[in-house]
Amino acid sequence: MRTAARMADVPNELPELPKWAGNSVHVVKVSLHGAKPPVWRRLEIPSFTPLGLVHEVLQVAFDWTGYHLHSFETVGGEYEDPLQDDWCDSDAGDESGVALAQVAGTEKAKVVYVYDFGDCWRHDMMVEKIQPAVPGVVYPRCTGGRGSTPAEDSGGIWAFNERRAEGGAPDVGFNPADVAEALADVAIVVTINPARRRNRSSNRMPVQARYRMSGALSKT
Repeated sequence: MRTAARMADVPNELPELPKWAGNSVHVVKVSLHGAKPPVWRRLEIPSFTPLGLVHEVLQVAFDWTGYHLHSFETVGGEYEDPLQDDWCDSDAGDESGVALAQVAGTEKAKVVYVYDFGDCWRHDMMVEKIQPAVPGVVYPRCTGGRGSTPAEDSGGIWAFNERRAEGGAPDVGFNPADVAEALADVAIVVTINPARRRNRSSNRMPVQARYRMSGALSKT
């Protein structure tokens, strides 16, 4: 058990990717669980994005460096990267084979992302809106947030809060433009080839959905 509250451990049968997913974005608020004062980011992520790429988006948004293992806990089950080492949960599904819209298909839906099973950084993701993609806008993007993020291997949320209270981890502020700039590499993956890591799965994203989103994003 990696978090105090898990959803479904063993993946359930997933619904088909909704037809609207190819032209929509999820507006999500992702909060670092237990952070005092709060640390959060508001992100706009294409609805068809596989969880494997959502992982990359969250790594950038919270300034992680990818040194540690991670998992997603959803109402549809737990998902991980099968290329992670033997510490992976054998019952977990392949995160590259499931899209965000399949595990969080409605507003107010929740997903838990856990990074670093030692420090156990839990990120609570809630869907605030599902809205049409805007032509000319490059996704994913960060539109808001609050608070500086922890450093790698810093001991978990309790140590982070203690250092902040003592002034040892000063909040240097947050600028969504900095995250947006850092997301540029992820945006190239999502808009040009969002199925990069879905090829190993039989639950593939429809080609039509991929090209509809790519077309919407490439207009100037």
